[in-house]
Amino acid sequence: MNNENPYLLKTFKSIWLKHFNDNKKPLTFSFVNTLTFIKHKKLPVFLSTGTTNTKGISYRLSNNISSDYKNNVFIIYDVPEFNGKNNTSTNAISCYKVKQYPGFICDLKKYNTLKEYMLDVISKKSRYKFNSYKRKLETSHDIHYKMYLDDITPETYENIFNHFNKLLKKRFSDKKIVNNNLDPEEWDFYKEVTLPLILNKQAGLFVVYDKDKPIAITLLNFSKDTVLDVIRVFDIDYKKLRLGTVSIMKQLEWCIENNYKALDFSKGYYEYKQRWANKPYWFEYHIFYDKKSIKAKALALFYKNLFAFKLFVRKKHLTDYIHQFKFFLNSKRYAE
Repeated sequence: MNNENPYLLKTFKSIWLKHFNDNKKPLTFSFVNTLTFIKHKKLPVFLSTGTTNTKGISYRLSNNISSDYKNNVFIIYDVPEFNGKNNTSTNAISCYKVKQYPGFICDLKKYNTLKEYMLDVISKKSRYKFNSYKRKLETSHDIHYKMYLDDITPETYENIFNHFNKLLKKRFSDKKIVNNNLDPEEWDFYKEVTLPLILNKQAGLFVVYDKDKPIAITLLNFSKDTVLDVIRVFDIDYKKLRLGTVSIMKQLEWCIENNYKALDFSKGYYEYKQRWANKPYWFEYHIFYDKKSIKAKALALFYKNLFAFKLFVRKKHLTDYIHQFKFFLNSKRYAE
């Protein structure tokens, strides 16, 4: 697999810019290496390319800083806390680091089999149940599993993504909440960007089939020795057979057998993430600003407080009501 972070690749950036920045070229600044930015429409604020569509960004500050940072604020989204420890402010620039989303990793380094991992992470009672779910699913249906990598055909890709969309709509229509991935602009982006990433060995589609019918699909990205969970869904008709649990088990097994060191469930809390992961962490937003500019200092403080408030709202589960209301306004989209 390609060892680069997929969200820093030209392929990801160019397609993201096409969908979310009117195809305008990204901007570079001397204070940070590797990253590019887009400008806020009205404010002297610059957002890291990819914004919230990334699943983990790492960066290093530059030793050669020119004056292009002056009077400006820079927001770098989705920095895992363990990737940001070496990033410190300079004499010219200060930084707020704001926790934003919990993250969950299945650290697989010391395990040779799925059984070993489950013995260490999953309780005895749950292990028995999960293995029985798998046996029951596989004996009652014609189940097989497939990880699509760079050998996927355009026809197969189109078919899987069509099923992917239908399963997501079915799942969230049942839950009666919105799923941001189903926003037409966002879905079109993922559909366009995933195939070239797959062909570049930066992504994969893990599919569970019942005969020829996809019943669970997970979009994964690959970064170094880590598999990153992007979007996952299962057919709710198989809910009683715990299809979601079985799909995770098979993905962990695939990761271990293919020498990956981690399956990263990425940002956002779900019960299954907490149950399966053995390494919780936090995603942070890093807000850099010109420490000598009153305007930049005020804007940076505003964004720091805004992101802190958003985290508070999520912790109090108030976003659930927002997602339910948005579903009510957009319910026709989920019935298509």
